[in-house]
Amino acid sequence: MEREGIFLHDMKNFLLKYLGKNGIIELSIFISFLIFYKISRYIAIGDASTAFENARKLIEFEKNLGIFTEPIIQGLFLSKISLIKILNTFYMYVHIPATVVFFVWLFKKYNKKYYWIRNGFIIANCIAVIFFITYPCAPPRMLSEYGFTDTLLQISNVNLYNGFFSGFFNQYAAVPSMHFGNAFLIAIAVILYAKNSYKWLVLIYPLFVLLVIVITANHFYLDAVLGGVIVIAPYPLMWTISTLAQYKIMIVKLSLIHI
Repeated sequence: MEREGIFLHDMKNFLLKYLGKNGIIELSIFISFLIFYKISRYIAIGDASTAFENARKLIEFEKNLGIFTEPIIQGLFLSKISLIKILNTFYMYVHIPATVVFFVWLFKKYNKKYYWIRNGFIIANCIAVIFFITYPCAPPRMLSEYGFTDTLLQISNVNLYNGFFSGFFNQYAAVPSMHFGNAFLIAIAVILYAKNSYKWLVLIYPLFVLLVIVITANHFYLDAVLGGVIVIAPYPLMWTISTLAQYKIMIVKLSLIHI
């Protein structure tokens, strides 16, 4: 108990020194939202037959667009077992830590921009939860009849359907892909706010995430497209509301001046 108390005290001092009181509050908000998001995804698990029907309709839509090439792309990499294992690990474990690191960086370096990006991020992911509830969709890895391979299960021996990991994943939350959506948002924010000349290299991140989710058969192309649209959508709405609010305040001030 004494050691635990010392550890918690040291951790508190570290966070206060590095983030400050406001940073700790923001970290608490962020962690609370991530817990809510995970719980919401789990609660939002939809009907299996509907999820598979929606997935097949999505495939037909991609075929009509002439872009249903995910099984071909995956097939090019299936023989590279070591690479596939790395990509599976990336998919499972990098998404949330990378997002946390981004927001800590944004909070420390561009604090005035942080709140704007954070609010849009929360709204976007809440919209995603609504999609998970109203549009359950099976991921490609569950559709072997279309030529997909479940690389997590067959190559990395990670079973998302039973056991430890099953409680952390909504099997029918393929649409939208927030792995790609959040990576896309990170890239845009870094390009907009970072000052260094090599900031454009951050575009590699969402492109790599897109490649990962396709090769591991966790998402379709259109899942990624929708994820990208959803993370951007809140900001024009937020800007409009903010502008209208400022305009209303200005009108009130002018009316008070003339009283």
